[in-house]
Amino acid sequence: MRLSVALRRSPPVTFVAFVLSGCDGITPSARLRQSVNLPVPLSTARTTDPERHTRTSRGERQTLTARSLISIAFNFQPDIKSSFERFKSEEARYDFFYVSRDSLTPQLRTSNTFDESRDREDVTRERDHTVELGVEKRFFNTSELDLGVGYETAVEGDIGNHPFVSARLRYPLWASREKLERTSEDIFRRNELNDAQLAYIQQVRSRLQDVLFRFYNVVKQQRDLGFARQWLRDLESLLTRIDAVASRDVTNDRRRVQAEQERVGSTLRNLEGRHEIDVQRLKAACGLPFYTPVEFVDDQFNPFQKDEHEELFHLSLQSDPEIATLRNALRNAEVQLDLARRGRWDIALTLDGKSNIEGRGAAGGESDWSVAAGFEVSAVDPRVTDSLTRQAHANIARFTQAIAARENAIFVDTLEPLIRIETIGASWVALTNNLPRYVEDYENGVSEYVAGTLNIDDLLSRRDRLSEQQSQIADHAFLIGANVAELCAATGRFFNLLAEDGLPTGP
Repeated sequence: MRLSVALRRSPPVTFVAFVLSGCDGITPSARLRQSVNLPVPLSTARTTDPERHTRTSRGERQTLTARSLISIAFNFQPDIKSSFERFKSEEARYDFFYVSRDSLTPQLRTSNTFDESRDREDVTRERDHTVELGVEKRFFNTSELDLGVGYETAVEGDIGNHPFVSARLRYPLWASREKLERTSEDIFRRNELNDAQLAYIQQVRSRLQDVLFRFYNVVKQQRDLGFARQWLRDLESLLTRIDAVASRDVTNDRRRVQAEQERVGSTLRNLEGRHEIDVQRLKAACGLPFYTPVEFVDDQFNPFQKDEHEELFHLSLQSDPEIATLRNALRNAEVQLDLARRGRWDIALTLDGKSNIEGRGAAGGESDWSVAAGFEVSAVDPRVTDSLTRQAHANIARFTQAIAARENAIFVDTLEPLIRIETIGASWVALTNNLPRYVEDYENGVSEYVAGTLNIDDLLSRRDRLSEQQSQIADHAFLIGANVAELCAATGRFFNLLAEDGLPTGP
């Protein structure tokens, strides 16, 4: 009777233990990328705003900087969100593959058995009616567990009723054929998931780099527009000074300046049209509504001002999400190779047990129990393990070379823009410091022209040189920003900056 009590208490405890071990609430895909910490867009919903394409009020003007655009583009850029949803779809597909083979299934089982035996003198009829509430647990490593508790009614002339508990366990002690096949499919599924994750990482990197390129181009255009408008104002002022000259005939000089006004005005109109188009392209690249009023401010964004190349290289290796993903894939392939090498034999332990607890009627005062244990041993076809071993070897080599390629790309792609930022930045400082000399040279030229010691062509040439100097300064500022964007893409800095913004990571 003590045994019956123990068996009566055992199933609930065992049931809870297996629920906790097999359904821990963490999806397998989440465990695979816990060390990657990918940022998640704040909103992945499809844009359905009916006013998105119409010229309606969008509230106050937004001031956009390079730093703020990184978060804006990440959260609203459609291609990034589309790539993220594809990645989530692959995660869901992998989770389905895993949990469908690691499932916990409650069951209600009923059975009705009718037996009849005859001889020359008698006919014996037996009936057995059973209702059983059970739970079936399947583990990804091909282990199987069935637990049940039920009630049985047996009729053999007399009626006997009794409750019962049952359990069955099959546990692979070594790699089985089924486990090898499952592992082979798991390799394929994980590679598909890793490919989708890498595509998402590369999409974030390329789109944010493109947004920064477009931003610095728009800022350069704003500078060029300001320089062109100032040029027109200078020419207008020069015409006023020419009209004040009474000591000589300046008719041709006036016509020459008016022709210059037409040329600069035409350039300004072309710049304004190109600027308007590129602003809309930047909004589209960021995912902003087309008619949102915006103002662009260059905040001199450069998160690499104090980084040496060696330090930046090693920090990038540690924080780059692509390398983290590839390392996860490499570890998985190594585990699967070890399993394939050990999977020459299929050995499993089987345990079965059942206890009929004291019942009523003809079964009153009776109880019995039975336990069975056994081994299943078979050899696995070498072709199965050899193919899985070759597959694991190929994946290890592929991921190892992919990591090396990414490390090489980080080394080279961080060296060039880092040097260019330093050299172009020094040139930008020199050009900016030298600009007042060109302004002063032109202003002195205006005074010399009024005094009659400088002709109009030489004066306009001085203004052209001033404009060229201003254009070079704008070009250098654009190149610095473009190389900062390239350096952010070459390293994991985009993802570090998004983490600083407090964006969620994980599923």
